[in-house]
Amino acid sequence: MGQPVFTVRVPATSANLGPGFDCMGIALALFNEMTLRPGRPFALHISGESASLLPRDRKNAVVQAMEYLWERCGSERVPREFELHLHNRIPVAAGLGSSASAIVGGLLLANAVVAHYDPVRALRQADVLALAVELEGHPDNVAPALLGGAILTCQDDHGLHTFSIPVPDHLCFVVAVPYFTLRTEESRTVVPTQVSRADAIHNIAQASRLTLALVTGNLDLLRGGFGDKLHEPYRLSLIPGYHEVKRAASRAGAITTTLSGAGPSMLAWCDTETVAWQVADQMTLTWREHGVPCRTEVHRVCRRETTVEMREE
Repeated sequence: MGQPVFTVRVPATSANLGPGFDCMGIALALFNEMTLRPGRPFALHISGESASLLPRDRKNAVVQAMEYLWERCGSERVPREFELHLHNRIPVAAGLGSSASAIVGGLLLANAVVAHYDPVRALRQADVLALAVELEGHPDNVAPALLGGAILTCQDDHGLHTFSIPVPDHLCFVVAVPYFTLRTEESRTVVPTQVSRADAIHNIAQASRLTLALVTGNLDLLRGGFGDKLHEPYRLSLIPGYHEVKRAASRAGAITTTLSGAGPSMLAWCDTETVAWQVADQMTLTWREHGVPCRTEVHRVCRRETTVEMREE
């Protein structure tokens, strides 16, 4: 028999979706690919996005997630040396879930190795998600990265719950990525810890509006006045040209525009790809007018769960 090789493709994610602060997120069809060969001398190869910036030792987030799961499983049968190839397409520190991708991918690869060498100790999907939340600190990115689609998460006295929200087939997104980074930690410092009753009521209504639009497929419900008051208004000072880019997207036909995660990327919601590419052009031009180079891409929703493929070589 040959040696096992494990591969996983983890999608980018956009958290919050406007008013769903820290509890909603969606998976996008833009993937980081990770390939693991256990039982080899430790080696980490990185290509693609930010390859020169990411650590190539055991401090890498993917490796740390793998070792975190192995420590929890406590198996002595799992080989701890391995060769890992990472090909990244998700921008780093751009609000598109690059850290969630690393965590989910690392955990899934590690669990697949456990399932191969010591199957009794392999974790269930819910347990993998719980570890991902522990590592990331919040579920809004890791849940859709693992489960696919649009996910609502909530935590109560009974633990973490995830709910899949239907997404209309015609919905597509313009992802506008400006060429500057904004780390989540920095972006969180500007968000207040207390909000007014009026702002809380506003967001409850807007999050309900978002859910209704997705469930019914009537995306026109998001036109005009849809938005957030808990985090986006405070983060916009960190993103030059945001208001102008948002207006340009709307004029070009976008249904609405939200900040992707903590930013600085923006997500324009569109009902056709033709409109989406028109929106993409206008967002790019407007940001450049404000001295901010950027790139824009059009992506559909990634609807499938993230799973590991194994082959032998």
